[in-house]
Amino acid sequence: MNKGIKAVTLGMLVTALVLPLVACDKKNATQGKPVPQAASKVVEEDPDTQLSTKLSAYVDCFNTTDGSVRDSADRYVSWIGDLDAGPTGKERKVKTLREVSAVQLDTCTKAITQASKAKPAIPALDAAATQYLADLTALAPLVSQAYVYYSHEDYKDDGFAKAKQMHQPLMMAFGRFILSSDKYGAELGKENDALSAAQIVEIEKNEGRHSAFFHLEVIRQAKLLTAQLSPESFNVAEVSKAIDVFNALLDESAKATADEPGKPLSWSSFQSQAGTFLKDCKDRMRRVRDHTPYSETDQMRMQGIGASNIEGSPMRLFDAYNKLVDAGNRL
Repeated sequence: MNKGIKAVTLGMLVTALVLPLVACDKKNATQGKPVPQAASKVVEEDPDTQLSTKLSAYVDCFNTTDGSVRDSADRYVSWIGDLDAGPTGKERKVKTLREVSAVQLDTCTKAITQASKAKPAIPALDAAATQYLADLTALAPLVSQAYVYYSHEDYKDDGFAKAKQMHQPLMMAFGRFILSSDKYGAELGKENDALSAAQIVEIEKNEGRHSAFFHLEVIRQAKLLTAQLSPESFNVAEVSKAIDVFNALLDESAKATADEPGKPLSWSSFQSQAGTFLKDCKDRMRRVRDHTPYSETDQMRMQGIGASNIEGSPMRLFDAYNKLVDAGNRL
């Protein structure tokens, strides 16, 4: 994989974010878990609620759009041998990009426009979000143009003339988007993690260790495990202990919520996905512990969208984590 491809596909490792929960009302803390609040709903004056609502809007944009756009970039660079030269017309296979849909662009436009002006002001995050929207907006028409061209196989009619013309502007736009996405994701993740940590403490204090607590704590520990297991090498003994801790948390969660009244209808799906994530953590640890090499076929697949199917690979782990977050966001 050359440097140009790495510069774009590194974004594949970005994970989805858990939607923040609206702060608990201490007077009604025992009546169940706090629920996600719609980004468009008028917020109360409570600072915690304002922060949660603001971050929810940012997270909704990120989760709706970011992975799809990065996947589009990956699909594009995966079939071009020399990214500096661009497509030649001699490639064995041409892959169609994914469009930036009107829904995705509209979601991010509304969410970021409103959230960046909402209280509380978070200068670093607000600036990163604004830049992200600008780069996404600039990228969208270029991707749409390329999508139509490649999906209609127009390159068969013009000898790849337009493909060559579109290449550099498209690569530059993808590059700018990836950079702004990295910054936006990092700032948003930092604020989101801080809010989730505070909510975990608040929920455990007021409600105890029930579904609302386990929802956030499982994802918190899963994110830490993902970071530990994603490098090419790591301390196997330390990671094994962390996996055991996560396993114990899932066991406790299953027992504590088995007869819990009023728990979310999709709670069993969340638990099932957490179990799948645990299995992928173990597979990743074993591959590194046992020094299991990737086959030649696996190495080729690692450069494309099939990487998430390779047992014990970082991409398989990230995919499982993202699915866990998605399941949590549906609670």
